[in-house]
Amino acid sequence: MAESVQALHRRAQRHLNRGEYGPLAACCKAIIARRQDFADAWFLLSVVAEAAGDLPRAEGLRARALELDAGNAEYLAQQARLLSRLNRNAEALAAARGALDAGPANALGFDTVGVVLSRLARYEEARGALAEAVRLAPDNPQYRFNLAAAEQFLGHAEAAETHYRAALAQRPDFARAWWALSELRKTGGASADLPVLTAQAERTDLSAEDALYLGHALAREHELRGDHAAAFRALEKGKAGRRARALEGRARDAALFTALRESFRESDGERRPASTDGATPLFVVGMPRTGTTLVERILTSHDAVTSLGEIQDLAHAVRRSAGSGGSGAVLDPAVVRAALAAPPGAAAAHYLESTAARLENTAAPGRYLLDKMPLNALYLGFILRSLPSARIVLLRRDPRDTCLSNYRQLFAVDYSYYDYHYDLESTARYVADFERLMAHWQALYGERIHSLSYEALVTDPEREVRALLAYLDLPWEPRCLAFHRNAAGVATPSALQVRQPLYRDALERWRRYERELAPATAILAEAGVLPPAAGA
Repeated sequence: MAESVQALHRRAQRHLNRGEYGPLAACCKAIIARRQDFADAWFLLSVVAEAAGDLPRAEGLRARALELDAGNAEYLAQQARLLSRLNRNAEALAAARGALDAGPANALGFDTVGVVLSRLARYEEARGALAEAVRLAPDNPQYRFNLAAAEQFLGHAEAAETHYRAALAQRPDFARAWWALSELRKTGGASADLPVLTAQAERTDLSAEDALYLGHALAREHELRGDHAAAFRALEKGKAGRRARALEGRARDAALFTALRESFRESDGERRPASTDGATPLFVVGMPRTGTTLVERILTSHDAVTSLGEIQDLAHAVRRSAGSGGSGAVLDPAVVRAALAAPPGAAAAHYLESTAARLENTAAPGRYLLDKMPLNALYLGFILRSLPSARIVLLRRDPRDTCLSNYRQLFAVDYSYYDYHYDLESTARYVADFERLMAHWQALYGERIHSLSYEALVTDPEREVRALLAYLDLPWEPRCLAFHRNAAGVATPSALQVRQPLYRDALERWRRYERELAPATAILAEAGVLPPAAGA
């Protein structure tokens, strides 16, 4: 006798729990052959497609499941997560809110929705969902970690520490939680965690990723104690397992910088007047750790500026404009050439469509719509070609401090753009190439780019902020200097620092590591990118 649909479904769920995707797909297809309206078979097929990396097909299958069972909170939560991965943010937000309205059946559902909302910079909403996940499953350390991260983005340091420590009490070897906890103490004092961190970092069974997290956490603890040599040794040891990625990426990064300099040789003319059809795009760019978040907070304290946060929409827009003529990468020499061969309006249309979708269900933006992805600095030629009314603020910082700050910071571990920071000399070479490219952009576009020195901003903030607002044709607003009172969430390494008044502690930090940085300083000097006095 043929197996019933219900029996096939039970077998499919067993295959799902074991990660057996081939048999799972076979069961689902057998169910659908007999019952086209069996929603869970379509949903489980979407799980198979996602596991295989076919995200568009997974989204379509999940949409079919939702056509059959529109109020299913699990389907909505998983669709929201998938849409977020596809950078379809307005749809992801609608699905996430729909899942909450439907009422997730368990802690996993609330956690999934909360993580999506965090990715979409809806931190207050995220915190509510993640708190519910923790209430339902208080012993799950990952749920605790996710709630702590949301609290950190909102600037709630004490609440974040409480949840990070709760996660570590449940799972003492949670390396990422140790690192996240160390990020809370960037401007605080040392803790009593050094012996535990040292023991964790000396374990012989560490993965390269866990060693990386623990190395950074241990380095922070040593630094706060004033032992900079020990901090640097901890960084070197922690990054050792990823150093090969930095070495492999050197040629790739150098080829990209060369392609950008050689592909853009002429300016597309003077800046045209800002469009009156909507908010003017405003890009705050620079190397990471050079003050881009600080400037974002200063500008969004002005009534005329609305921030989109640190988004990747521009990179995706340029990549889409390249079409089939590019490579599989987000940006490399092949993509640069193909995108330049496309009409300038192609990238602009994709970008404006994407950013408009982010503003759905929100208040009307101000005169400027701020995009604060630091490495959009690589795209300045595309920005001024495709979005001629755009304004650009370029942060500059002493290359030695830039190099050190990038090396001692842990960025997204699976984003190849940041592979350079696993090795000190690779970081220095990247900074040198970056500085040369920025000099090229400024020579090419002149006053269309407002260059802002981090050192000058910290030393004389009112003068520099007035000049910045003048570049944007905006009236002076004193609260721009009280940026630390800005309550909006921040999902960058500076989340807590920008909630304090300006401080000078980061100026010439490289001097504390002068001996350890010597190889990097030599590379920067040879490249001719050090300040004049340093190179004299």
